[in-house]
Amino acid sequence: MVYRRGMGTNTFASLPILFLFLLGYGMRRTSFLNEKTITELKKLILTVGLPALLFESFLTLDVRAKDTVVVLLVYLLCVLLLALGHLLARLFKIRSPYFPLMMTGFEVGMFGLAIFSATYGAVGLSAIAFIGLGQTLFVFTIQSSALTAMKSGERPSLSSILISFIKSPVTLGMAGGIIAGLIPVPDALSPYLEPLGSFIHLVGSMTVPLITIAIGWGVEIERKTLRFSLFTIAVRKLILITLALLFNHWILDRWLGMAPIYRRAMLVMALTPPPFVISAFMKMDDEAENAYVHTTLSVDTVVSILAVMVSVALSR
Repeated sequence: MVYRRGMGTNTFASLPILFLFLLGYGMRRTSFLNEKTITELKKLILTVGLPALLFESFLTLDVRAKDTVVVLLVYLLCVLLLALGHLLARLFKIRSPYFPLMMTGFEVGMFGLAIFSATYGAVGLSAIAFIGLGQTLFVFTIQSSALTAMKSGERPSLSSILISFIKSPVTLGMAGGIIAGLIPVPDALSPYLEPLGSFIHLVGSMTVPLITIAIGWGVEIERKTLRFSLFTIAVRKLILITLALLFNHWILDRWLGMAPIYRRAMLVMALTPPPFVISAFMKMDDEAENAYVHTTLSVDTVVSILAVMVSVALSR
């Protein structure tokens, strides 16, 4: 028997992601995979698998010229969230310098693509890849710059940021897909290009399960920071769900009239955890902040999976 579901019709379509997440967690608890293996696995994902998946996603991207304003608006939304994070830190007298950064940015590449493809089908990946483009630019510029300054005390130059962004395999995958999609292919060449397309598809298709297993393996929960982490997640989710619904109604629907799949992509992106890259920029000797960030990212990942399932159930 073959189990399939229509796009967005199955509340439990995200369960395979949860099962893979738990599989990764179990592999750590049983020492089936060690840290070196996971590090190499992430390298494979970020340099080969994810770029191939993004190439395929942007290859089929079909948006109008006026829709590209969404990239700028999502970027500005991330800037607004960062400012709001600083405001909330002052209001609640939060001392952690990472709290404002945990309020902004979205883990689209290492989480959003996986949960979205499981929930709405691989055909809609181009939608969340497009919606997440603005936040990708934000992470590469403002967020990574702030994290670097916190770790080393010096902000990277604009030129180094641009070079890093251009050389990134993720950027190359997106740009390659967009360019390839604009090039008309003669019918006579199609049979020769099909094997290449199948190869890229196979490489990209391994990304979702490997990413999810790696995320599950990396779960770290510290009881001493759990209360603060839960507070961070609750505040983030409340703000982002509200803003996503407003963005969907006034921008994507009323103003641009984009297809419903883009509104679903916006909501799923809003439900994702903060960028996992935050943990990579932290000072290793700051145990309290490391515990806070890792616990927040770990718990938020589980919360996000459940939140996507609830959002699908409510939208039926």
